[in-house]
Amino acid sequence: MAAVCASPIKGTVFRMVALDVCGVPVTGASSQVIVSKSFIQVQMSPQYEEGVEFFERTASGDACVNQKDAPTLKRMENTVDLCSIDPDGIAYILSARELATSAPVSGYGFALSEGTPTNKFSFEVWQQVAGSGACDASGLQRYVYNAWPHGGNAKIGNYTIENGLSQLQFTFETFAAATQWGDGPGTGTSYLPTGAANNVVGTEHWLWNITTNAPPVNQCGRTLLT
Repeated sequence: MAAVCASPIKGTVFRMVALDVCGVPVTGASSQVIVSKSFIQVQMSPQYEEGVEFFERTASGDACVNQKDAPTLKRMENTVDLCSIDPDGIAYILSARELATSAPVSGYGFALSEGTPTNKFSFEVWQQVAGSGACDASGLQRYVYNAWPHGGNAKIGNYTIENGLSQLQFTFETFAAATQWGDGPGTGTSYLPTGAANNVVGTEHWLWNITTNAPPVNQCGRTLLT
């Protein structure tokens, strides 16, 4: 198969899918899917454990042993900045209580309590492809697909109220993927190569793929996963 290269640019939408405690996508009435284009950036910061270094000098001061073990990737830490807030999504991500509507309508929000975040979720982001590689030979538009199949430990960032836009920031950490995540959550379109051999592996934290399958459509509020 011929290689395909791409230059990722911008961010199209993100999708958050609720997972159970083991990292498996939740389906049916208890499921939750959020698709949003209202984000400013998603920044990934790899977290490494540095390798042990062994260095010893001889009595004359020369190097006797000089060796360092390889670093170990532990997890990713992602920071997400939002310019518009979907209470359904942010309440789940932060393990907060969602404020329900009543008559007359008085609640479209969330209440964040002290304590430990418990909710797990997968997080996916689609990007455009720039330049001559933006479309394949048949004229289909290409996208770059990023997936973090198992996330959690979400923390809210600073929130500033001023004469300007109030941005909401949260961070989350990744865990090793659950193999049941397969080639992506749900029975709809897959954004990974077809075939079981391309399903997620249980030690993986980040997936990156070039695809011609269009990303899901932006929508305010939750939908269910089937």
